[in-house]
Amino acid sequence: MGGRKWGLFGVTVLMGVSLLRVPSIAYAGSQSATGALPPDLPGLHNDAFVAPDGPGILGMMYPAGAPATPGYYQTSEYMLGSVAVGIVLVESDGSADPSTEDWSPEEKALVFSEIKAALEWWAALEPRAHLTFVYDDHFTEPLPTRVEPISRPHTDQRYWIADAKAALGYQAASYFTSVRTYNNDLRRLYHTDWAFTIFVVDSSADPDDRFSDGYFAYAYLGGPFMVLTYGNGNYGPQNMKAVAAHEIGHIFYALDQYREARIPCTRRSGYLDAENQNSEHGSCVSNRGSIMRLPMYYVSNALDPYAAAQVGWRDSDGDNILDPLDTELALSITASWVNGETVVVSGTVSIIPYPSPSRQSITINKLVAVQYRFDAGEWQPAVADDGAFDSAAEAFHFTARLPPGVHNLEVRAVDSAGNTSSPHHSERLIIPGPDGEPLNTELDDPETPSVSGSVDMGGVAYHLENQAITQVQYRVDGGAWERAEAADGAFDSDYEPFVLPLALEPGVHLIEARAVDAAGNTETTWASGQVIVAGRHILYLPLVVHR
Repeated sequence: MGGRKWGLFGVTVLMGVSLLRVPSIAYAGSQSATGALPPDLPGLHNDAFVAPDGPGILGMMYPAGAPATPGYYQTSEYMLGSVAVGIVLVESDGSADPSTEDWSPEEKALVFSEIKAALEWWAALEPRAHLTFVYDDHFTEPLPTRVEPISRPHTDQRYWIADAKAALGYQAASYFTSVRTYNNDLRRLYHTDWAFTIFVVDSSADPDDRFSDGYFAYAYLGGPFMVLTYGNGNYGPQNMKAVAAHEIGHIFYALDQYREARIPCTRRSGYLDAENQNSEHGSCVSNRGSIMRLPMYYVSNALDPYAAAQVGWRDSDGDNILDPLDTELALSITASWVNGETVVVSGTVSIIPYPSPSRQSITINKLVAVQYRFDAGEWQPAVADDGAFDSAAEAFHFTARLPPGVHNLEVRAVDSAGNTSSPHHSERLIIPGPDGEPLNTELDDPETPSVSGSVDMGGVAYHLENQAITQVQYRVDGGAWERAEAADGAFDSDYEPFVLPLALEPGVHLIEARAVDAAGNTETTWASGQVIVAGRHILYLPLVVHR
């Protein structure tokens, strides 16, 4: 990152963003409250690094039917959920370079405290991200290397990172592969959504707290690691958290916004493919203080909405679920059996990731429940076929006992972000009676009559042995039976809603309805109820009639 002298936390600091280095000429200046830069500051181009071993977007595309969960190269796609952080300090053993640095217990403790503060700074900014961190401790006992890192250029990281990873048993042709494998192991070990590594190089005895080529902090966009020096250039170890907070932004794809990086306003980054419209390079939409401009904005908890979107912090529909967690749930019933009064239902559900415009769409959400209910009753838990709802795709089943009749079944799924499948799966089940009449009719409550006294009333007729209903008959106050109207225009199935066009005078009226099936059977125990018409008000009183 391009450097410049700046006053921060009562010390003189060398400022930068993604890659901190010493410029050939240092310019002293002061920062205004708005973050404006001195007009004579020379432009430098020091962008955040891109890991050389990434497969590209095509290499991360999943085959059809594969689970849409993070893969090997996707260890920090968006800053939401749980994160494993490997904190690795390295210690020269003097075998290749003279050993000039030695970690003290106090220095090691300070490093952990500062990094922890930086991570917790991010977590506090956005509670909806539900950020939690677990730390893999390689700072209490630093890992050995043959070289003295701070005495070499930052590009010699290939030696000391390879040494440190080899000490943990990770050896590969590329040290990036070693770090990625370590990160994936951390993710599995700690059961987290993401993982990345922070390497810290001791510089307490170094005159300028920088590598020999001037760099002192940098990160790779999307991981797998970032690097800090103990003194952080002129920041000093007590301000490591400010520099670390900035570099952590890069780990989750936030771009540099300071002028020297020359990142244009229209450059896009991150899972949400968000623009860099708070950059100082160009005439951007936004011009506000942000941690991705200057680490000094750590003290004011400043993060602009464009950098926030690049790390995944955007809520497009205002439902308080950040977009990458705002998933859809696809639920289907694969089978349902009715055996007497017992119903057995099985199905599947999977999480459909929030779509990324430019990257492989993935989700860290897990299914936490499938629930069912009959006839708008209380929701009941279904059972996961594998014993637990804890992944992005699950098979489930449940068994219930129901009385004879027609029942409406609803099933829904819920994931870890609080998303619920919508609309709920709904289907009708008919439970036949053991010896009872198969034809059944139910009357609905009537609607309020018009001034003319007409009453809109309906109901449903169904056959418990799955035969077609061919007509529904009704009568008023024991009069002649008349034909009702099929709600769908024809009586031709085993479940038929119907309409009774009634014209009633004020008073109490007895309404009765019965069904007839395709075999000519007429219901003998039919539905019955009283309707009280008092002016424009109706009271419906269902009756139990035995015939």
